[in-house]
Amino acid sequence: MGSQAPMSERRRGERVLLRVPIKIYAIDHDNKHFNESAETVVVSRFGALIRTTVPLKHGSQMELMNNFTQDTEKFRVVWVAEKAKEGKFDVGVEILNPRDDFWGIRFPPRDRK
Repeated sequence: MGSQAPMSERRRGERVLLRVPIKIYAIDHDNKHFNESAETVVVSRFGALIRTTVPLKHGSQMELMNNFTQDTEKFRVVWVAEKAKEGKFDVGVEILNPRDDFWGIRFPPRDRK
């Protein structure tokens, strides 16, 4: 039996499987500016797992635009898959200024401890 807490206890918030079309404005692994249409796989109040054809640099900042709402926010890359699947990289991003409404859905209320 492992000593790590179950995944749900380590997360800051609820995650939702949700495909949202997005536009990425970022700098790639080779320090070149690019923009690309992409999509989310999973979203939370604090970030998302996105799929992109461009490998992004861990720790780099970017802007994402939610194509449904046209809202834009700044994010930081916190995880990048080592290999592409079907030509796309899974990338974990963290929103720099968390908003309850960026993804256009309502998340459960935050615990007030």
